[in-house]
Amino acid sequence: MRKPLLVFLVALLMGYTFGACNCGGPHPALDTRSDDGGVDGGNDGGPGSTCLDTAAACSTTSGGVCCSGVCNGGSCASPTFCSGPGAACTAGTDCCSNHCLNGQCSSQQCLDVGMACLNSTDCCTATCTSGSCATIPGSTSTCKVIGQACGSGADCCSTNCQGGVCVRAYSCQATGDVCLRNSDCCGNVCSANDGGAGVCLSISGGGGGGCIEDGNPCSGGTNCCSRVCVDLGSGATVCQPVGGCRLTGDFCLSTNACCGGGPNPNGTVQCRPDAVGSGRCDNGQACNGTGNICGAPQLLDGGPARWPDGGVLTINAPQDCCDGHKQVCRIDVSGVPRCFGGGSSTCPNGYTGQSPCCIGVNAACQLSGQCCNGASCLPGDGGFFCTAPSSTCNPIGATCAPSANDCCAGTSCLHTGGELSGYACQPPPSSPDAGTTCAANGSACTGGASCCSQLCSSGVCQAPAACQSLGGACTATSDCCSGMACSVPAGSTSGTCRAGSCPGAGQHCSVTNACCSGLRCVNSSLLNCTSSDPSCSCSTTLN
Repeated sequence: MRKPLLVFLVALLMGYTFGACNCGGPHPALDTRSDDGGVDGGNDGGPGSTCLDTAAACSTTSGGVCCSGVCNGGSCASPTFCSGPGAACTAGTDCCSNHCLNGQCSSQQCLDVGMACLNSTDCCTATCTSGSCATIPGSTSTCKVIGQACGSGADCCSTNCQGGVCVRAYSCQATGDVCLRNSDCCGNVCSANDGGAGVCLSISGGGGGGCIEDGNPCSGGTNCCSRVCVDLGSGATVCQPVGGCRLTGDFCLSTNACCGGGPNPNGTVQCRPDAVGSGRCDNGQACNGTGNICGAPQLLDGGPARWPDGGVLTINAPQDCCDGHKQVCRIDVSGVPRCFGGGSSTCPNGYTGQSPCCIGVNAACQLSGQCCNGASCLPGDGGFFCTAPSSTCNPIGATCAPSANDCCAGTSCLHTGGELSGYACQPPPSSPDAGTTCAANGSACTGGASCCSQLCSSGVCQAPAACQSLGGACTATSDCCSGMACSVPAGSTSGTCRAGSCPGAGQHCSVTNACCSGLRCVNSSLLNCTSSDPSCSCSTTLN
């Protein structure tokens, strides 16, 4: 009886072994995977290496690549423009590492051309041929895709080289970069849309001209559809996406999404397909559609907006706005000149966001600056609508008790510091050793710099206008509460507010709370902010 029992035990053991095996796993000769299933290349940097965790020490030129793809001030930032390790994914292009394994973003970078692979998901080019990562079939692009080795930004399609690896410039893939579907690309056109690897194509025509679409890398604003080229926190400059409706030349999913299209007062704009099938907002007829860019922005006092040196600010765009003409061309919250519309004898400057010259909650809008009481202009059923945040949490600057845990996501209940006693909801300090000294809402102030909210009105610290908290819907960073960033998934025109590390375009700032790199902290006259200014915001620099 012993022999049959032994045979049974061996068979049982083998059954458990085969039941637990990864039958689709790596070939023993190529088994370099780590415990998370990624390709274990160590932490020395380069393709195939293990990425560096959030807050880890980093360098933009050496020492490994951050899991977020962003090394900011010597430490790794949180993922904003892509998904970090462990996040759910359906394709490598969802992940900062460009490596989606078993439905999760891997902490291991993808493999470069020529490295041994088991399947296409291992490779930065999403192409594994005869056991080696290969170039993308049919590609004539000369730049390197996300995850490939680089020596400088000029090597990468994204123009962003960090830790010796090409990383993202924004949430969508740049022209020439790898894609698996149209929605991966800033222009919404991939050369392959059948699940195989392709490259993002540059598109033009469709009545939208040849401007560079929002999210694509740029060296200056002149050729951008938004006319603004700025670093949004990735370390590379891109054409700035704007909040609300889509500008002329940007990709669109429907006419209602375009500035001047759908329910707007000047419905001549259309979302038109071009030669390769991607919809683009055209420029309509005669005047500039409401929400679109315009060439000569005005201040609310009726005077022209000016450059910091005093010269009159103009950009290369038509000056005549529909629904109000030149008088309603103003700088939006993120620093882009746009047609606000709403011009009338009662409201000669058009929509200002203040009653009676504003659009009420749930009514159709084109950009957030039109909405009453600081509401955001967000996508809804068939267009964009003024939308008030549904959150009931305590806003920035509100007094709080540390044990209550009722501050809006992205802020914490911190001591106000200095001679001021008590606690207020505040963004986390810029570093563990940084102290906080600010006044809670309702406290006396001499300027925005002294308030936790960065907003001083009539000598009293005020809560900022309604904003979207962590996880809230957004079309641009200006929709999110200060210090957060709007992450817009590829192929979409809206996204969610994620944790950030500094005030972004359209968010409150002060001389003691500097904006993200590349942005100016300005007052209502677009002059550099001072400690006595009641309120300042981060603005792009037109270029």
